[in-house]
Amino acid sequence: MTATGTFTEALTLRYLKPENVRALLAPGTDPEHLRARALLVSVYDPTRLDIRTVDAVQVLHQEFQTAVHATIAVHGAWDKTIPTTEQARATVRIPATPAVQWIDMSLETLVTARTAPDGGVLAAVDAAAWADGGTPDSFEGTHRLEYSDTPPYDPTAPACGFPLRVSALFFDRLDPVGALRRLGQARRAVDAASPRPEAHDGGALLASSAWLAVFPAGPPDHPASRATEQQVGELLGTQGFVAAFEAAP
Repeated sequence: MTATGTFTEALTLRYLKPENVRALLAPGTDPEHLRARALLVSVYDPTRLDIRTVDAVQVLHQEFQTAVHATIAVHGAWDKTIPTTEQARATVRIPATPAVQWIDMSLETLVTARTAPDGGVLAAVDAAAWADGGTPDSFEGTHRLEYSDTPPYDPTAPACGFPLRVSALFFDRLDPVGALRRLGQARRAVDAASPRPEAHDGGALLASSAWLAVFPAGPPDHPASRATEQQVGELLGTQGFVAAFEAAP
């Protein structure tokens, strides 16, 4: 390895430079910003918000080795003997303190993206009413709602800014099973400890943070390495995680 120690330690030093963080989120080899889009749709529900393109990713805040303590559920019981008020008994059960989850790098970002309209606009309401029995309370009615067609996507329309928290975990070796376990534990801890941001126009958010797993990249001229990395990326993607592969610093 390098003189700086493990791959995780080397990445921590590498990402002290803002340009390296930007390259991680939006690599130069990814002109369509597919990685940034994958991070965005892991938080903003793609079935409610049609994100067409990502223009830019701005890092607003960066933090290394963030400790996340999962919340602890405490259940109590109080028993009291009546009428002898001097006798009382209380039982409180507290589970063992959960392990601390460490986030190697936490980022608060603003993603500028262009979205397509979702669904048509209410154009008209037709109402009909009739009497059944002749009394004022016997009126029944139907309503017919008409929606206009969804307007076409306009790539020249102004882009929108979406706040996005990105939690990155670094892995010293390619271990997809171990990565899924660690990512899952960390995501549950963050979702429990950090309330999700408020809902946006597209509906409720899916998670408190987007998750990025960074692995050591294989030899650049080795087709098998590229195929393995693609498979690992697809595997993590099924669980809402994004994979990145970085050359050893």
